[in-house]
Amino acid sequence: MLLTRLHRVGCILLLFLVTGCTISEQKEIEIGRESHQQFERQFGGKYPDAQVQSYVNSVGVSLARYAGRPNLPWQFAVLNSKQVNAFAVPGGYIYVTQGLLFRLDSEAMLAGVLGHEVAHIAHRHSVKQMQRAQTAQGLSAVAGIVGGLFGYGWAGDVTGIVASLSLMKYSRDQEKQSDLSGLRYMAQAAYDPTGMVHTMAVLQQAGGGKGGPQFLSSHPNPDNRLEYLKETVRRKYAGAARSGKVGEDEFRRIVLSRHIAALSPLPVDAVAWCAHCRSTSQ
Repeated sequence: MLLTRLHRVGCILLLFLVTGCTISEQKEIEIGRESHQQFERQFGGKYPDAQVQSYVNSVGVSLARYAGRPNLPWQFAVLNSKQVNAFAVPGGYIYVTQGLLFRLDSEAMLAGVLGHEVAHIAHRHSVKQMQRAQTAQGLSAVAGIVGGLFGYGWAGDVTGIVASLSLMKYSRDQEKQSDLSGLRYMAQAAYDPTGMVHTMAVLQQAGGGKGGPQFLSSHPNPDNRLEYLKETVRRKYAGAARSGKVGEDEFRRIVLSRHIAALSPLPVDAVAWCAHCRSTSQ
């Protein structure tokens, strides 16, 4: 019985090395389900404002319905990190940091960030990188990976997965594909797609000096990014740019005003837990 099982595993490993390991959609969902909470903890947990979280999730869900992956348990959240970044965890878990969120000026700019990350998931960019990495690591690392993928339990732990996701960098081609797909999702969801153009302009401007936004490190700039974004909007989405939702008032009322209030000094008689919440949100 044991020899039979070892033979079966050996065959799987050999097949993996010859053909590479294809991560199914169900396995992708399992990876996200097992790793996303630790990923959140690594970046300071969720930003402690339920109304902001609900708002960001609603914008994200409105975009994800056009991504062509209805089986994913899409979830969108704000991380309590001052990094200027956004992340797409396999399985449909998408995050924007408070450091990026509070640099934005409108709902359309937020939709630009989330639409871009939705596209990374839609095109399975992180999953494809994981598959390539598994193939490149060879037989010594394959045993543990394949054991997890085929139901024998992970040889490593979730920490390794989270570390890989945190350090993952997309290619310039993947970035461009996500930009263009994100524009399409925005137009389909009735947003002004120039929101993405404005967001990328803000990030590029902020990244002009040393120590720029982490977003530009994990999401490398394709050549002529602003030029092709503007040209695509002009050529394909001019109508959406004229009539699409910008949502400046909603964004200021639901996001920016609450952030400003959270940073304001509390009265001396404020209860202790409120002071704790305020300090952890900074």
